[in-house]
Amino acid sequence: MVQIIDQNWKSHIQYLEQLRQVIGLRSYGQRDPLVEYKKEAFLLFENLLGKLKTDLVTMLLNLKIIQKEEEDNSQKNVKENLKSIAKSKIGRNEPCPCGSGKKYKHCCGAL
Repeated sequence: MVQIIDQNWKSHIQYLEQLRQVIGLRSYGQRDPLVEYKKEAFLLFENLLGKLKTDLVTMLLNLKIIQKEEEDNSQKNVKENLKSIAKSKIGRNEPCPCGSGKKYKHCCGAL
C-alpha cells in the first residue's frame, strides 16, 4: 500500500512542477496566476485522492488470504523429520535435511 501511495505522490509532484512552469501563461489571459495555480493544484490533489482510492481498493480486492494452519502443519512435519534425522549421524557435506538445498555445514549444522 505504501508503494502505491509513494508512486502516486511522486507523479502528483511532477504534475505540480509542470503546472508551475505553464501557469505564467495565464497572466496573458488577464487572470491571476496565483489563483489559477491554487484552483488547478486543488483539482490535481482531488484526482490524486481518487486514484489512490481506486488503486488501493483494486489491490485489496486482488489479495489472496493464506491460512496459517497449513504453515503450522508443515512446520511441525519439518520439526518431526529433523528430530528423527537427528538421531542418525549426518555428514557435514550432505544436503541439509530441512530442505533448504544447502550443505548441512552451512545450514542447520553451522557452528
